[in-house]
Formats: sequence, C-alpha cells, structure tokens
Amino acid sequence: MFFPLTSTPFSCSGYRELLPSKELAPYVRAFWTSGNEVLPAPIIPDLCADIIIVTDETENKSDGREISSMFFCGVSDKMFTSVHSQGQHRRLFGIRFYAWQASVFSDEPLLKTANGFFGLELHFLTARKLLLAKLSPVMNLEEFKQVAEETLLELLARPASKIPEQNPIVMDAIIQMIRTRGSQNLSSLLKDIHSSERQLERFFAQTLSLSPKKVSSLIRYQSLWQSVCFSKKFDIQDAVADFGYFDQAHLLNDFKKFHGMTLAQARKIALGAK
Repeated sequence: MFFPLTSTPFSCSGYRELLPSKELAPYVRAFWTSGNEVLPAPIIPDLCADIIIVTDETENKSDGREISSMFFCGVSDKMFTSVHSQGQHRRLFGIRFYAWQASVFSDEPLLKTANGFFGLELHFLTARKLLLAKLSPVMNLEEFKQVAEETLLELLARPASKIPEQNPIVMDAIIQMIRTRGSQNLSSLLKDIHSSERQLERFFAQTLSLSPKKVSSLIRYQSLWQSVCFSKKFDIQDAVADFGYFDQAHLLNDFKKFHGMTLAQARKIALGAK
C-alpha cells in the first residue's frame, strides 16, 4: 500500500537495494548497500528508519576488512545531504524499516529517536548481538540480506514479553492515512479509528517518535513524490485535488519543505537518471 522512494529512485551509482522476503515485507522496505563511490545526494524523508552496519578496510585483519560500527538511524522529517566518508573503501549495509514497524525488532520503545543517530546497543542490543554472530566484513548485499532476514525472523519469534508493546490503534491510523494518502484531517481520522487526540499522540511518540499530524503530512508528501516520479503526464492541478492541498502554492511549498528543493528541480534530478 505504501512504497516510499528516495530522491533518486531510478538509478544511483554505487547504491544497491534488494526487496525483503514475503514474510518480512510488512516490516522492511529494503536491504541496501553503498560505498564511498556514491556521490553526495539529498536524503529525503521516507518514513523509514535504518539499522546501518559500517565496514572498513584495515591492515589488522587477514581478510582486509572489519565491521567498525553499527548504529540506528531514526525516522527523519526533514531533508539532509549525505557526505563522503573519511574512511578508505568504507561500505555501508542497511536494513530499512517502515518507521512504524522498527520497534517490533527493538528492546524498548523508540521514544525521541526521530532525526537522530544512536549506537545500536542503545535500542537494539539483542539485534546487535544476533547480527554480530552472523555478519562477515567481506559480505556482499545478497549475503547480508540472508543474514539480516534470519536475524529479523529470530527477533519476531521472541516471546511477546520481550517485544515493545505495539498498539493496534497506531496501525489502524497508519493504514487509514495511507488509504487517504495523508489528505484526511485529524478530527475525521480520530472518528474513524475511535481514538482521542491525546491517546494517539502518546502512542505515536512511543512507536514512531513523530506526531500523527507529521506522519500524515509525510505520507502525503511521499504519495505526491511517487505520483511525480511515475506519472507519464504529471499535472500539478490534478495533484492539488488528488492530495487535498488548498491550492498550487500550498502543494509546492509543502513539497519544498520536505524535499529541500523545488518540485521541478527534484523531478529533473530523479528522471534524469531514469
């Protein structure tokens, strides 16, 4: 129902991703890898959160590489630009979760993790231990995906008492937001899911570390971005009506707020690599 895109969804030299298995598709958007050859690019809000493993070249290992760090990148609500790493021949591997599902694999609620980077041990100590026991510093993306999926399935099989509580109201709200592509106002949403605003705010803070209004806005932005990228004849006036914006200026300003550039600039970058 929801397939968020990067700023360069059709091609990015040095970056690769693989889709998850059927069992993990509700939780994981993609498994990915990138290296120092990837050019700096806008990282746009995609309502995903990542576990990232960093491998570096070293002279202290017989295979010439080692896992140098593991961290969690929380969901973001603003654009930022990736930069080149200072490490030589550095390669990153990542598990990109849908933000509302990341806490299923954590050891504790993901409060106050939005727009932040954290050592994996702070929220995902169990996942870190399981991954370290399986990972190789010289793995390729296919091997990483296999190890990561084995680990995630192990975490899903934990007793319910070991998993942070997942409130069904959050999923009801997310599904409704996706169905309406983020265009439904909050009061109407609350009636549909039978929740109070205060209750929903609390549940979203624990699960996504973002407010319901911000999540709805990001779903609308990403839904618009998909339409921009995949429509053969994108019409901005149709988009205003389809996504519930007040007018063209509202759409353009909202897009630029999240994407960090105008819609025309973003479309040129994305489609230029198609």
